[in-house]
Parts: sequence; structure tokens; C-alpha cells
Amino acid sequence: MLDLRQIQSNVLRGYHYGCAPKFVHYRFVRFGEVDEARRLLKALLPLVTCCENYDGQGGLLAVLNVGLAYPAIDMFGYGGQARALDASDDEATSAIEAYKCGMKARARAYLGDDGDSDPERWEPAYRDGRLHAVFAMNAPTREELDALLAKVDTAMAANPSVHTVHEELGAHFDGAWAGKEHFGFADGISQPSVLDAGDLAYPGDGTPTKGRLGRKGWARLRSGEFVLGHTDELGQVQFRSPFFQNGSFMVFRKLQQHVGRYRDYVQSVAERNGVTAELVGAKMVGRWPSGAPLVRSPKRDDPELGANAKKNNDFRYHEDPNGARCPLGAHIRRNNPREDPSGPGVVQTKLHRIIRRATPYGPRLPEGAAEDGQARGTLFVVINANIARQFEFVQLNWVNSVLSSTHLTYPDDRDPLIGAQHEGDRAGKYVMQSGARGKAPTIAWDLPRFVTTRGGEYFFLPSLDTLYNLANDVPPPAGHADCPDIDSRDARPEARPDPEQSPPQGPPRGPGDPSASPASEKCVPADDAADEGEDAVIEVMPFDR
Repeated sequence: MLDLRQIQSNVLRGYHYGCAPKFVHYRFVRFGEVDEARRLLKALLPLVTCCENYDGQGGLLAVLNVGLAYPAIDMFGYGGQARALDASDDEATSAIEAYKCGMKARARAYLGDDGDSDPERWEPAYRDGRLHAVFAMNAPTREELDALLAKVDTAMAANPSVHTVHEELGAHFDGAWAGKEHFGFADGISQPSVLDAGDLAYPGDGTPTKGRLGRKGWARLRSGEFVLGHTDELGQVQFRSPFFQNGSFMVFRKLQQHVGRYRDYVQSVAERNGVTAELVGAKMVGRWPSGAPLVRSPKRDDPELGANAKKNNDFRYHEDPNGARCPLGAHIRRNNPREDPSGPGVVQTKLHRIIRRATPYGPRLPEGAAEDGQARGTLFVVINANIARQFEFVQLNWVNSVLSSTHLTYPDDRDPLIGAQHEGDRAGKYVMQSGARGKAPTIAWDLPRFVTTRGGEYFFLPSLDTLYNLANDVPPPAGHADCPDIDSRDARPEARPDPEQSPPQGPPRGPGDPSASPASEKCVPADDAADEGEDAVIEVMPFDR
């Protein structure tokens, strides 16, 4: 059973569609003096929200969660704990590498961050590698968020060597745009349901099953996919060390959305093919703006279906094996293939699920308005137990790979909405299969990039017990204290494994192999990663949002 008193609330609460807090504030900090960093954590600990507290308030409260980048763990003297794992924790041992290396070192090879998304073009706070921690705050009202911020400010003022490096503010839209992202689509509908999480589960949130008498259902994913120290979908318990128990890994990405570019493109494709821009956009996403899935409503939007939590995610791709309703390469089909008969299937899919927390930042671009140059996009957060096998795998193999199914292969096709599209002679395209016999598919040529990465980092969300131990300088648990730190370096604030010292060990062995993830490749030097990302995928199959 999960101990909801120990798990920070952002891991398992407030991420389902319609349940997300309206306002979010991410404060990224850098620690100075170790003693002051500990005192700050000690002062903030009473404010940190666990899942049980969140439930006790019905989710209507301001929330603080604390995430730590690897240099902070190393600074506190726990760097060796990143290898303080039981002998059977082979997957965990390799999974730690993504966290230790940090996002920047792996961004080109595994996340598709090249061109305008290249890490050297990220915003300085993310590019310069100065982040130790993130204080993730959210609240249903601006007033409640400001009150929480005031308490954090007071705690930081008493520890002046801790500096705010950067801050991000986001807020969900109101009115007709409530629950939507900047491109205009309902966001966050398809989410994993987690075993023993103690929350509601809706049809479609879990793994497709076939029960007695042929009845179809959905099974929750094992908690070890998202909470460390519990059984995962491989039947293994990774991260047995008390240091990691009941923690999770958090991915933060700042993604700029080019709304004017997106609107112009779908309009031009629509005009060339005699259809509406709304249909072209829906074919790219796999859902209508209301959230209604194309598999259920292929010809027109159905707002009533989109608003029905018991129906808007209850579908399977065997109903549409050839992509006549929802194209094989649609955004939601790539990112959660379910039991797609043309793709990887249930066994593989459940190894690569992620919990997503996405909040818009920047003003909404009015309908019909030209691009105004203002920054807008999504503050994107992923919760997973294995960054390499889950988040990075999805980005590498399903978002930014060619579409290869049991029916066909489309060279140079990537996720049409968030994929890192090529330019020039290898410019991206998007194929929309036809539902009519003998009719050729519609091809959207010269697909541009609609999303640019502005920065990001990997963080560890410790349990409340581990936060307490870090704050109070409690020695590592018995049986783990003598585990060597593989870096063999003195703990210091700027310690980050040098990518040059950890050369890649070869590409993944294909999405059907549970070990086929970037986990075994350690850090990939950012300068050498671009070319490797192109050839690192073999035997790739397709890709919900």
C-alpha cells in the first residue's frame, strides 16, 4: 500500500482534467551555504503538502512541493545515495543516470532539442546549469498563492545565501477556454490511474483489459511506475533504499507554442483540401477542441462527449485499426498507443506511461489575430519513476521517430503537434489516412515546428521523511552509508557528472525490449548528441495525451 502521508501531493493529486489548480508558480533556486540550505528546508517542511493533506482539504488549498536537482543531493552529502541501491536494482541503477546527468546533457540525443530548441539557446537559467531546487507552488486562487509565496519569501530571507535564479508563473484560462491549452484543445484528459493511489479512476485512464465473458475494462497501473520503492509493471521493486522510498522524479519543461504559425498552417492545409481548419487540427491531435476523441466522433466535434469524464477517454484503437478516424500518427495515438493493433500493444505501452501536469503561461492569442511576438506556451511537468524508460523513451521513440506500424512506414514523420520537425529537403509531413476505399490519404507537407523548448531540468521529489533527514542532516540509513559515490569527487554545489566522462554505450535495443531505453547510456555529451538521436531508434512503432 502507498503511504499517502509521505508522498508529495504533486505526484498523485491534482493532475486530472478539470482538477488542476488554476495558478502555478515555480521558483528555481540555488543554494549557497549548506547549513542555510538545510535551515531553509527545515523551515519549509511544515508547508510541504502530502497526498493525505491534499485529500483532507478536498484539493482546495495552496500547495508547496520541493524538488531537488542532483547537484543539491550531492551538496547535502547524499551523492553516493544515488547508487545506494539494493543489488537487484539494476534498472534503478541505470535509471539514476538521467537524473544525475540532468536534462541539458541528454536533450539533443533523447528529447529532440535541436535547432531553436538547442540547449545552448535555452533561457539562461536553464542553460547555465545553476539550479539546485524547485519550489513548486499552486493554488485555486491568486490570493492563496500569494499568501504561500509570502511564507516562502520569509523563509528564504532568513537564509540569504539561497538565491532565486528564476521564476515561472502559469494560469489556466477561464470561460470558453477553461481546461484548454494555447492551440485551443482540451488538455490533460488521458492520464494514468495508479494502483492504491486512493483517487477516482475513469475509463481509459489505465491499461486496456479483457475480463470475464469478454467484458472490456481498464486496469490501474502499478504504483511503482510513479512512486519509488514499489512494484512496477515489470513486477520489480526498484529504488529500495529508504532515501528514495515514496519519492518520484519530476521532469520540468518550458515549451513555447507558436500559435500563429499553427493556425496559419492548419488553415492552409484545410483550404487546399476543401475541409475546415478545425478538422485538420483534430486530425493532428486525435481529439476535437472539446476533448471528444476522433475514434468516438470522427466527423464533428461533440462538446457533450468531450465534457463527459466517463466517456471522453473510453476508447480503443482496435475500433480504428487503419487510422481512418484517428490517423496513425496523431499526437494522442503516438503518446499513448493503448492496445493499438498497428502499434506496440498493451504490454509495451504500460511500461512508458507518464503523469502530466501542464499549465499555460502567457496571454492567449485572440482568434484571428496575427502572431504578436509575446511569449506563450506550456509549463510542462512529468511525474515518473524512471525518467529514461518513461519520459525520455516517449520523446525519443514515439514523439520524434518515424511512424512505423504493422501496415506501413512513413519516413520523416514525427508527432505533428510537438515533434521536432526537420527542415529543408527532409521537411516534415503528416499523413491522414482516408476512410474511403481506394481513396488516397491526405498529406500535409512542409510541417513546421509548432513548439520550441525554452529550457528544463530533472528533479527528485523526496518523501517527507527524506526531506526531514536532509533538513536535519540525518546520516544515510544503515546498510547504505558505505556505498561509494561513483563520481569519486568531493560534494560541492556545482557537482554534476561530466558527460565527457560517461560516453554513450549504444542505442536502445527496440521498444519491445524492457531494457530498450536511454537508461543504459548515461550522460550523452550535448555537443555530440545531435547525430546520435537520428540513428538511435530501431524497430520503432507508433505513439494520448
